Amino acid sequence: MENISPIGIGNEGRQVFWNAHSFEPFLFLFTAIAMAIFAYGVYRRWQLWKAMGKDEIRWDQLPLRIKSLIVNGFLQVKTWKDAYPGIMHGCIFFGFFVLIFGAAFDAGEFHITEPLFSWAFLRGSFYLGFSFLMDLFGLLVLVGVLMAAYRRYVQKPDRLGYKGTPDTTTDDAVALLLIAGIIITGFIIEALRIHATKDAATGYAMWETASFAGWTLANIISGMDVESAKTAHKITWWTHTFIALGFIAYIPYSRLLHIITTPANHFFATLKPAGYVEPIRDFDTAESFGVSKLEEFTWKQIFDSDACTKCGRCQDGCPAYLSGKHLSPKKLVQDIKTYWLEQAPLAAAKAVVPAAEGAEGAEAPVPVEAAEGAAPEKALLGDVVSMHELWDCTNCMYCVENCSASIEHVQKIIDMRRYKVLTEADFAPELQLTYRNMENNSNPWGIGAHMRGDWAKELGVKTLSEDPNVEYLFYVGCSGSFDDRGKKISVAFARILQAAGVSFGILGTEESCCGDSAMRGGNDYLFQSQAQANIEIMNGYGVKKIIAICPHGYNCIKKDYPNFGGNYEVYHHTEIIADLIAKGKIKFTQKLDGTFTYHDSCFLGRYNQVYDQPRQILNAIPGMQLAEMERNLSKSFCCGAGGGRMWMEEDVGDRINNMRTDQAIATNAGTVAVGCPFCLTMISDGIKDRQKTESMVALDIAEIVVKAMGIEETKAPVDVCAS
Repeated sequence: MENISPIGIGNEGRQVFWNAHSFEPFLFLFTAIAMAIFAYGVYRRWQLWKAMGKDEIRWDQLPLRIKSLIVNGFLQVKTWKDAYPGIMHGCIFFGFFVLIFGAAFDAGEFHITEPLFSWAFLRGSFYLGFSFLMDLFGLLVLVGVLMAAYRRYVQKPDRLGYKGTPDTTTDDAVALLLIAGIIITGFIIEALRIHATKDAATGYAMWETASFAGWTLANIISGMDVESAKTAHKITWWTHTFIALGFIAYIPYSRLLHIITTPANHFFATLKPAGYVEPIRDFDTAESFGVSKLEEFTWKQIFDSDACTKCGRCQDGCPAYLSGKHLSPKKLVQDIKTYWLEQAPLAAAKAVVPAAEGAEGAEAPVPVEAAEGAAPEKALLGDVVSMHELWDCTNCMYCVENCSASIEHVQKIIDMRRYKVLTEADFAPELQLTYRNMENNSNPWGIGAHMRGDWAKELGVKTLSEDPNVEYLFYVGCSGSFDDRGKKISVAFARILQAAGVSFGILGTEESCCGDSAMRGGNDYLFQSQAQANIEIMNGYGVKKIIAICPHGYNCIKKDYPNFGGNYEVYHHTEIIADLIAKGKIKFTQKLDGTFTYHDSCFLGRYNQVYDQPRQILNAIPGMQLAEMERNLSKSFCCGAGGGRMWMEEDVGDRINNMRTDQAIATNAGTVAVGCPFCLTMISDGIKDRQKTESMVALDIAEIVVKAMGIEETKAPVDVCAS
């Protein structure tokens, strides 16, 4: 069997139909030109990447970064989370990956007169398998292209646009046509070769069926004379060659650049815990705080925007966007990218001007289009990112969790908020009151700090000042201490711990606000003062283990307090309850009949991956039937209270909490179980707004467990405190 390749630039055309040696110099020349265009495009982009942004180390811990590159850059794990686009992208990516290696394999076997490196594998059964795989993966690429075209130009899902307006460009169509052109011409080459080399007496050799796609096409053109087939083969072979080389050259100048930037972004992805917020570390020396200009972002924050593929997964579950507000995480990132592309060329050119002027033979300015003149002056905050967009975000982390390119949206938003709050003192009046209350009384409601431990007086719960020799500090938090509805959660959980014989204490009046709302609302100075006050007290008592009923405090103490010397084992109360049930320390004596649904708190689920324990608790309670909402687990819908939004009004679009309540109502459940005081308030308000108070109630898991344990009701206040 002769050495032949089933698809693409193969030696069958060169060996069988014309003198390959005479054309090889032209092929090498055109390939070199395409690679030079590609290299220049990447170089030009690299100049832009390094032109703006502060330093940030993103190449440490190489084993973990390589793992991220393999898992998400190559295996496409994040992309597969959505079935249709995952399959679509997988067909194109893996198909092309195999074909590229197949082409390289084939090229290695044919090199001038002898196989390169003495390779000679394309023989016998190995060749048959090779042919079959090349045709199979070629068809997979075509399937992926057709799926992409159907999705983009027929289905037109909203997430591929913005508020009903598609953001498709000519570039999208060109990319799909180039990919399809490479595969289709490759199959045609194969078919023409099979047809022209068939045995005149016996017809096609049976082994040609291994190249099943080309063999099928060869049967379709069986009436073509051999000389015409040879001529068509030559023309198609060069057409295929130019399309393939054009594809390579086009990559750095098109959306296909994500072939490079997205895997790179997976490599550079943060290795910090999910939702970690980098604090301001230079309060004593900085002249301004936060970000108001592109160059005040880190280089990685800017690079994020160039890695964005505009897939819209972030927008698809963003509560702000879906409730009709201004924010779209995709649009925000793309707007930053557009602004960066306007500003970076001039910055890149200016960066080398001093060198060009200061020494003979120094590097000349970067040859980029916009270097000749400055782009129109625009403000990052106000012109590029509107104030509505900036404050619409609930910090729910849906965008970050579901982004297939490892883009970090939330930190950017917090950094820009910091500038408005700390440098310009420009933020919503509601937040001004909230921050003032936190400064004066260490809680957002402004209730006297001396009342922080009043909820526990009738329970006999001791403070650490009374008995520091306990296993756990129960960090109650502001809601559990001051909000009437939140206090019921504190009481319920304390009674559970007492019944299970757990050693715990509280800080009482020594406890301060965790500071989460201040930090995520842009007031990092206030956050750090609250955090440091807590850490000083906790460390003074030698605290090692902490339990929190509020996921915001839980997440904050667990991930952000270590920046200031607060290193503790931190647990959410659902983790503790689930463990106590598993150990047999909690016994259920009451059967709770009815249908329950569970709302995944953003700061418990996406931030900390606590999905199983709340469900384990509910499933362990006799009589209960658990019905899941359509949006659950990592794709759960936010209640609307995170990112400081608990203290702000929603003046545009639908109320996020009402939308989440509607999703709960759709399950026909009588009880919505939650694990967060903020969520409890928001869902309870939603139940009232939807006039479902007679058929539905929202309860914290601790309250449900207390009922199932048959523990006597307490006299704690039951009125819901208005947010």
